Amino acid sequence: MNMKKLFLCLVMTAVLASCSKPYVIVQIADAQLGFTASDKCKAEGREFDEDVSYELSYLRKAVAKVNEIGPDAVVFTGDQVHHPDNQVEWSAFRTAVSAMSKDVKAFHLPGNHDVRIWENDVDMETFEERFGKGSFEYEDGKVKLVGINTNFIKHNNYAENTQFEWLEGVLGKKKGQTTLVFGHHPFFLKDIDEEDGYFQIQKNKRKIYFDMFRKHDVDAVFAGHLHDNAAGEYKGIPSITTTSIAFQIGDSSPSIRVITVKDGNVSTELIPLD
Repeated sequence: MNMKKLFLCLVMTAVLASCSKPYVIVQIADAQLGFTASDKCKAEGREFDEDVSYELSYLRKAVAKVNEIGPDAVVFTGDQVHHPDNQVEWSAFRTAVSAMSKDVKAFHLPGNHDVRIWENDVDMETFEERFGKGSFEYEDGKVKLVGINTNFIKHNNYAENTQFEWLEGVLGKKKGQTTLVFGHHPFFLKDIDEEDGYFQIQKNKRKIYFDMFRKHDVDAVFAGHLHDNAAGEYKGIPSITTTSIAFQIGDSSPSIRVITVKDGNVSTELIPLD
Protein backbone atom coordinates (compact mmCIF):
# COMPACT_ATOMS: atom_id res chain seq x y z
CA MET A 1 0.00 0.00 0.00
CA ASN A 2 1.47 3.36 -1.02
CA MET A 3 1.64 6.29 1.36
CA LYS A 4 -1.32 8.11 -0.20
CA LYS A 5 -3.62 5.12 0.21
CA LEU A 6 -2.36 4.55 3.74
CA PHE A 7 -3.08 8.17 4.64
CA LEU A 8 -6.61 7.98 3.21
CA CYS A 9 -7.21 4.74 5.06
CA LEU A 10 -6.13 6.30 8.36
CA VAL A 11 -8.34 9.35 7.76
CA MET A 12 -11.38 7.20 6.99
CA THR A 13 -10.74 5.07 10.07
CA ALA A 14 -10.57 8.20 12.24
CA VAL A 15 -13.77 9.59 10.72
CA LEU A 16 -15.66 6.33 11.24
CA ALA A 17 -14.41 6.08 14.82
CA SER A 18 -15.51 9.65 15.48
CA CYS A 19 -18.95 8.99 14.04
CA SER A 20 -19.54 5.94 16.23
CA LYS A 21 -18.08 7.35 19.44
CA PRO A 22 -20.84 8.02 21.99
CA TYR A 23 -21.26 11.47 23.52
CA VAL A 24 -21.89 11.22 27.26
CA ILE A 25 -23.54 13.77 29.53
CA VAL A 26 -24.06 13.43 33.28
CA GLN A 27 -27.00 15.25 34.83
CA ILE A 28 -26.63 16.22 38.49
CA ALA A 29 -29.86 17.45 40.06
CA ASP A 30 -30.63 19.17 43.35
CA ALA A 31 -27.56 18.82 45.52
CA GLN A 32 -29.29 21.54 47.57
CA LEU A 33 -26.65 21.82 50.28
CA GLY A 34 -28.22 22.65 53.64
CA PHE A 35 -31.69 21.28 52.85
CA THR A 36 -32.02 18.55 55.49
CA ALA A 37 -30.43 20.50 58.33
CA SER A 38 -32.52 23.57 57.53
CA ASP A 39 -35.75 21.57 57.68
CA LYS A 40 -34.67 19.91 60.93
CA CYS A 41 -33.78 23.23 62.56
CA LYS A 42 -37.07 24.76 61.46
CA ALA A 43 -39.02 21.81 62.89
CA GLU A 44 -37.16 22.22 66.19
CA GLY A 45 -37.80 25.96 66.28
CA ARG A 46 -34.17 27.04 66.05
CA GLU A 47 -32.02 28.92 63.57
CA PHE A 48 -30.28 27.11 60.74
CA ASP A 49 -26.99 25.71 62.02
CA GLU A 50 -25.36 25.68 58.55
CA ASP A 51 -24.78 21.94 58.61
CA VAL A 52 -24.31 20.83 54.99
CA SER A 53 -22.66 17.49 55.74
CA TYR A 54 -25.47 15.22 54.50
CA GLU A 55 -25.82 16.74 51.04
CA LEU A 56 -22.09 17.40 50.77
CA SER A 57 -21.31 13.71 51.23
CA TYR A 58 -23.50 12.89 48.22
CA LEU A 59 -22.13 15.72 46.12
CA ARG A 60 -18.64 14.34 46.69
CA LYS A 61 -19.88 10.90 45.63
CA ALA A 62 -21.41 12.41 42.49
CA VAL A 63 -18.17 14.18 41.60
CA ALA A 64 -16.18 10.99 42.18
CA LYS A 65 -18.58 9.09 39.92
CA VAL A 66 -18.21 11.75 37.22
CA ASN A 67 -14.43 11.37 37.38
CA GLU A 68 -14.83 7.61 37.11
CA ILE A 69 -17.17 7.80 34.11
CA GLY A 70 -15.26 10.52 32.28
CA PRO A 71 -18.21 12.10 30.42
CA ASP A 72 -17.97 14.81 27.80
CA ALA A 73 -20.20 17.19 29.78
CA VAL A 74 -21.96 17.61 33.11
CA VAL A 75 -25.15 19.62 33.53
CA PHE A 76 -26.16 20.73 37.02
CA THR A 77 -29.90 21.31 36.66
CA GLY A 78 -30.36 23.65 39.58
CA ASP A 79 -30.68 23.93 43.35
CA GLN A 80 -26.98 23.75 43.99
CA VAL A 81 -27.71 25.13 47.47
CA HIS A 82 -30.75 25.60 49.72
CA HIS A 83 -30.24 29.28 50.58
CA PRO A 84 -29.12 31.65 47.80
CA ASP A 85 -27.23 33.98 50.15
CA ASN A 86 -25.56 31.43 52.42
CA GLN A 87 -21.80 31.55 51.93
CA VAL A 88 -21.16 28.31 53.83
CA GLU A 89 -23.34 26.39 51.39
CA TRP A 90 -21.83 28.01 48.31
CA SER A 91 -18.27 27.55 49.56
CA ALA A 92 -18.86 23.85 50.28
CA PHE A 93 -20.45 23.39 46.86
CA ARG A 94 -17.60 25.14 45.07
CA THR A 95 -14.93 23.14 46.93
CA ALA A 96 -16.60 19.80 46.22
CA VAL A 97 -17.12 20.55 42.53
CA SER A 98 -13.53 21.76 42.15
CA ALA A 99 -12.45 18.12 42.47
CA MET A 100 -14.17 17.29 39.17
CA SER A 101 -11.90 16.63 36.20
CA LYS A 102 -11.09 19.79 34.26
CA ASP A 103 -11.49 17.77 31.06
CA VAL A 104 -15.26 17.75 31.58
CA LYS A 105 -17.34 20.66 30.29
CA ALA A 106 -19.61 21.79 33.15
CA PHE A 107 -22.83 23.81 32.96
CA HIS A 108 -24.88 25.20 35.85
CA LEU A 109 -28.56 26.14 35.64
CA PRO A 110 -30.43 28.05 38.36
CA GLY A 111 -32.99 26.31 40.53
CA ASN A 112 -35.54 28.11 42.66
CA HIS A 113 -33.23 27.86 45.69
CA ASP A 114 -30.22 29.34 43.88
CA VAL A 115 -31.90 32.70 43.31
CA ARG A 116 -34.01 35.20 45.25
CA ILE A 117 -37.69 35.01 44.25
CA TRP A 118 -40.50 37.32 45.31
CA GLU A 119 -43.77 36.59 43.53
CA ASN A 120 -42.81 37.08 39.85
CA ASP A 121 -39.46 38.76 40.50
CA VAL A 122 -36.41 36.52 39.97
CA ASP A 123 -33.16 38.08 41.23
CA MET A 124 -30.30 36.40 39.36
CA GLU A 125 -27.46 38.49 40.84
CA THR A 126 -25.87 35.95 43.22
CA PHE A 127 -26.16 33.12 40.69
CA GLU A 128 -24.69 35.15 37.84
CA GLU A 129 -21.76 36.21 40.00
CA ARG A 130 -20.84 32.55 40.34
CA PHE A 131 -21.85 30.96 37.05
CA GLY A 132 -22.72 33.70 34.59
CA LYS A 133 -25.95 33.75 32.61
CA GLY A 134 -28.61 31.26 33.74
CA SER A 135 -28.97 29.69 30.29
CA PHE A 136 -26.59 28.23 27.73
CA GLU A 137 -26.16 26.73 24.29
CA TYR A 138 -23.30 24.41 23.43
CA GLU A 139 -22.45 22.40 20.34
CA ASP A 140 -19.99 19.54 20.09
CA GLY A 141 -20.10 17.92 16.70
CA LYS A 142 -23.41 16.16 16.24
CA VAL A 143 -24.71 17.08 19.72
CA LYS A 144 -26.36 20.33 20.80
CA LEU A 145 -27.05 21.07 24.47
CA VAL A 146 -29.38 23.89 25.48
CA GLY A 147 -30.06 25.05 29.03
CA ILE A 148 -32.92 27.36 30.03
CA ASN A 149 -33.83 29.30 33.15
CA THR A 150 -37.17 27.78 34.08
CA ASN A 151 -37.58 30.20 37.01
CA PHE A 152 -38.55 32.83 34.43
CA ILE A 153 -41.28 30.52 33.11
CA LYS A 154 -42.57 29.20 36.42
CA HIS A 155 -42.78 32.63 38.05
CA ASN A 156 -44.11 34.57 35.03
CA ASN A 157 -41.06 36.78 35.05
CA TYR A 158 -40.75 39.61 32.53
CA ALA A 159 -37.62 37.94 31.12
CA GLU A 160 -39.58 34.88 29.95
CA ASN A 161 -40.48 36.43 26.58
CA THR A 162 -36.87 37.39 25.88
CA GLN A 163 -35.70 33.90 26.78
CA PHE A 164 -38.43 32.34 24.63
CA GLU A 165 -37.27 34.30 21.59
CA TRP A 166 -33.64 33.40 22.34
CA LEU A 167 -34.57 29.73 22.72
CA GLU A 168 -36.42 29.59 19.42
CA GLY A 169 -33.48 31.26 17.72
CA VAL A 170 -31.02 28.80 19.23
CA LEU A 171 -33.11 25.75 18.34
CA GLY A 172 -33.70 27.13 14.85
CA LYS A 173 -29.95 27.01 14.18
CA LYS A 174 -29.93 23.23 14.53
CA LYS A 175 -27.93 21.52 11.80
CA GLY A 176 -28.92 17.89 12.01
CA GLN A 177 -27.65 17.53 15.58
CA THR A 178 -29.13 15.53 18.40
CA THR A 179 -30.56 18.31 20.59
CA LEU A 180 -31.17 18.04 24.32
CA VAL A 181 -32.84 20.73 26.44
CA PHE A 182 -32.16 21.06 30.18
CA GLY A 183 -33.90 23.07 32.91
CA HIS A 184 -34.70 22.96 36.61
CA HIS A 185 -38.49 22.70 36.69
CA PRO A 186 -40.07 19.86 34.69
CA PHE A 187 -42.67 20.94 32.17
CA PHE A 188 -44.72 17.94 33.26
CA LEU A 189 -44.12 14.73 35.20
CA LYS A 190 -46.08 12.07 33.31
CA ASP A 191 -48.71 13.73 31.13
CA ILE A 192 -48.66 17.13 29.49
CA ASP A 193 -52.32 17.63 30.46
CA GLU A 194 -51.84 16.83 34.14
CA GLU A 195 -53.03 19.47 36.57
CA ASP A 196 -50.87 22.33 37.78
CA GLY A 197 -48.71 21.70 40.82
CA TYR A 198 -45.76 23.03 42.77
CA PHE A 199 -43.24 21.06 40.76
CA GLN A 200 -44.38 21.51 37.15
CA ILE A 201 -44.47 24.39 34.71
CA GLN A 202 -47.99 25.78 34.35
CA LYS A 203 -50.35 23.72 32.20
CA ASN A 204 -51.20 26.63 29.88
CA LYS A 205 -47.52 27.00 28.88
CA ARG A 206 -46.45 23.39 28.35
CA LYS A 207 -47.73 22.82 24.82
CA ILE A 208 -46.43 26.19 23.67
CA TYR A 209 -42.90 25.09 24.56
CA PHE A 210 -43.25 21.50 23.42
CA ASP A 211 -44.71 22.57 20.09
CA MET A 212 -41.58 24.68 19.67
CA PHE A 213 -39.42 21.71 20.65
CA ARG A 214 -41.21 19.52 18.11
CA LYS A 215 -40.91 22.16 15.40
CA HIS A 216 -37.14 22.19 15.87
CA ASP A 217 -36.71 18.42 16.39
CA VAL A 218 -35.63 18.46 20.02
CA ASP A 219 -34.80 14.90 21.03
CA ALA A 220 -35.40 15.04 24.80
CA VAL A 221 -36.00 17.43 27.70
CA PHE A 222 -34.40 16.91 31.13
CA ALA A 223 -35.24 18.52 34.49
CA GLY A 224 -34.90 18.07 38.25
CA HIS A 225 -36.66 19.86 41.16
CA LEU A 226 -38.90 16.89 42.05
CA HIS A 227 -36.42 15.01 44.28
CA ASP A 228 -37.83 11.90 42.62
CA ASN A 229 -37.77 10.34 39.16
CA ALA A 230 -40.55 10.75 36.62
CA ALA A 231 -40.99 10.42 32.87
CA GLY A 232 -43.54 11.17 30.20
CA GLU A 233 -43.62 12.28 26.60
CA TYR A 234 -45.52 14.51 24.23
CA LYS A 235 -45.57 14.00 20.47
CA GLY A 236 -42.58 11.71 20.73
CA ILE A 237 -40.42 14.03 22.85
CA PRO A 238 -39.46 12.51 26.22
CA SER A 239 -39.76 14.68 29.31
CA ILE A 240 -37.43 13.15 31.89
CA THR A 241 -37.23 14.29 35.52
CA THR A 242 -34.16 13.23 37.47
CA THR A 243 -34.11 12.80 41.22
CA SER A 244 -31.84 14.61 43.66
CA ILE A 245 -28.36 13.32 44.32
CA ALA A 246 -29.18 13.61 48.03
CA PHE A 247 -32.53 14.13 49.79
CA GLN A 248 -35.45 12.11 48.38
CA ILE A 249 -39.14 12.94 48.55
CA GLY A 250 -40.39 9.79 46.82
CA ASP A 251 -39.14 6.21 46.61
CA SER A 252 -36.09 6.94 44.45
CA SER A 253 -32.49 6.65 45.59
CA PRO A 254 -29.79 9.33 45.38
CA SER A 255 -28.57 9.08 41.79
CA ILE A 256 -26.99 10.81 38.85
CA ARG A 257 -28.32 10.34 35.33
CA VAL A 258 -25.98 9.31 32.53
CA ILE A 259 -27.25 10.38 29.10
CA THR A 260 -25.62 8.77 26.08
CA VAL A 261 -25.97 9.98 22.50
CA LYS A 262 -24.80 7.53 19.87
CA ASP A 263 -25.56 7.63 16.16
CA GLY A 264 -28.45 10.04 16.82
CA ASN A 265 -30.07 7.85 19.49
CA VAL A 266 -30.50 8.97 23.10
CA SER A 267 -30.40 6.57 26.03
CA THR A 268 -30.28 7.24 29.78
CA GLU A 269 -29.26 5.32 32.88
CA LEU A 270 -29.58 6.16 36.55
CA ILE A 271 -26.41 5.50 38.52
CA PRO A 272 -27.09 5.16 42.28
CA LEU A 273 -24.74 6.86 44.72
CA ASP A 274 -25.43 4.54 47.69
